[in-house]
Amino acid sequence: MSPTDSSSAGAPSVPPTSERSAPRLKVGLSDAVVADDGAVLVTSGLGSCLGVALSDPSAGVGGLLHAMLPAADDRPGAPEKFVVDGIDATIAAMVDAGGDPDELRAKIAGAAEMIEFNANGADGSVGSRNVAAAEAALSERGIPVDGADTGGDRGRSLRFDTATGALHVSYAGGETILL
Repeated sequence: MSPTDSSSAGAPSVPPTSERSAPRLKVGLSDAVVADDGAVLVTSGLGSCLGVALSDPSAGVGGLLHAMLPAADDRPGAPEKFVVDGIDATIAAMVDAGGDPDELRAKIAGAAEMIEFNANGADGSVGSRNVAAAEAALSERGIPVDGADTGGDRGRSLRFDTATGALHVSYAGGETILL
């Protein structure tokens, strides 16, 4: 999918991060962070992992999930380790912060084709299964995906500006795209 315009009709006009002082919060592996203060959420080391950026532009609430695997399937770990459970946990935290689940928008990035294996009868790379799980979970919850940068064979780092909904996807070597 190609990058899409991150503007939103009716959303308040917010200066770019470079023109305002915004808190910067790190999102770790198998973690999610939600902010309602215009914070910039950052995560790195997305190989086959998937980053899911969720925002409610009208409420000014955003969240970033860094998930490792598609679904728990009785495996131990925090909900944020898994795409489906992590999306649900991030949505719940966003609602607690004042977000409206009916107004959420999503952008996804990561899920490089780095690890191929067959587990529990599932074929395909972890990355492609993470994308499929996210697309299905978001669709089931009525959340549109406004932009995606997934697949390939290179890792990514993400910077999500919760005030504007802009998701900056950076590759090793310096290339950055905006979703």
